[in-house]
Amino acid sequence: MLGADQSDADGLPAGWPLGRGRNGSGLEAATRLERPERSQVGVVPEWPGPPPVHAEVVVIGGGIAGTAAAYHLSREGIQVALLERGRLGGGTTARGVGVFSPPMRQPFHETVRFRGEAVAREIWQFAERSVRGLADLLAARGAADACELDMSGGLILAERHTESEVRSSFAALRRAGFAVEWLGVDVVRERTGSGAFTGALRLAVGGAVEPVVAAYTLARAAVEAGTRIAEDIEVSGVASTDAGLVCRTAQGEVACEMVVYATHVDSRRFSSFLGDEIVPVRWQAFRTGPVATRFRGAFATGRRQNYWRQAADGSLEIAGWRYDSWERSYYQPRPALDERLQSDLRGWFEAAFPALAPLQVERRWSGILGWTADYLPLVGPLPGRPRELVIGGFSGGGLCFAFEAGRIIARTVKGGESVPGTELFNPRRFA
Repeated sequence: MLGADQSDADGLPAGWPLGRGRNGSGLEAATRLERPERSQVGVVPEWPGPPPVHAEVVVIGGGIAGTAAAYHLSREGIQVALLERGRLGGGTTARGVGVFSPPMRQPFHETVRFRGEAVAREIWQFAERSVRGLADLLAARGAADACELDMSGGLILAERHTESEVRSSFAALRRAGFAVEWLGVDVVRERTGSGAFTGALRLAVGGAVEPVVAAYTLARAAVEAGTRIAEDIEVSGVASTDAGLVCRTAQGEVACEMVVYATHVDSRRFSSFLGDEIVPVRWQAFRTGPVATRFRGAFATGRRQNYWRQAADGSLEIAGWRYDSWERSYYQPRPALDERLQSDLRGWFEAAFPALAPLQVERRWSGILGWTADYLPLVGPLPGRPRELVIGGFSGGGLCFAFEAGRIIARTVKGGESVPGTELFNPRRFA
């Protein structure tokens, strides 16, 4: 221990060559799909220039996870270099729609059943701390408006075929002491304008956020704390030496004592273990024109088959998946439009919100989730390789987990008292 995502997305500012897929990275022309306009990102400067020749820790990847790790490491007084092969926030982070409430990939009552209430509570508390920590940082830096931060909470909407499951999660969360409430049909209709739902579980913590600007805000904070950022730097490999590690790039080698892989499903390039344990799953999304209905916070249905937030201009960013698309989505490392699933998502939304039909779809895109077998992220040293750490495999919950996961990385490197939840996410659980 020391001291003891991708596309040349339409609508982005000029000079954003995102995810170029050099050196066999796997993100090539197929990833250059349409992406919602991120015009507000243009106020953030680029970080040009060559990488440093040495750092105590190199973070590879500049999405929400990489910038969170760099921020916390620098705050611990560690010399950090963050290397991003495209532009910061330009990969998986840029494809997220911005749901910023604790995860429901596995309903809470199921987590209780499989792991026990104490562990389930620890996972949820970790996510809540992470959400609050990032929200507080964005607000403290005066970035709440630029990030479209909306801490109105999240709604898990119940349909007739999912009501029992959503109610079970509500009951389990309430027993565990979390700030949740059950909303009846009339209240849900008032808040959403739809009579298609039989109720909703309201999560008091969280809401919605624009993910790219959130990542840039973290990057700014990291730089102020001492991080050196270099964009358009592809790390082609990491090698061990007698003195530590060497990150190889076309611009030269960067020597370091430790490295952090914040490279999502692309982590398989650096570790076969990560290639086995972080499984790519493709999902679909689209953005509409502005709509009259006002949606506050974040919205999802059971197991996040449908989820969305509303941008500041009134447009909707809607995403999701379906069980019957599993064979087309599972273990797919590259984004690609799935016309059938796109149609299913749009059809579901128009049926649930007939007053908004037909939706005026302006952009469509897809993204890749990095799933693990237990839906929990991998955060910490690789088994048998203590100088190489990972922060990834969020199973779709990156926005909710990344900030506090970055704290785990920093505390692991620096030493000292561990962050609650550290052992739950340690990669050795799959060794």
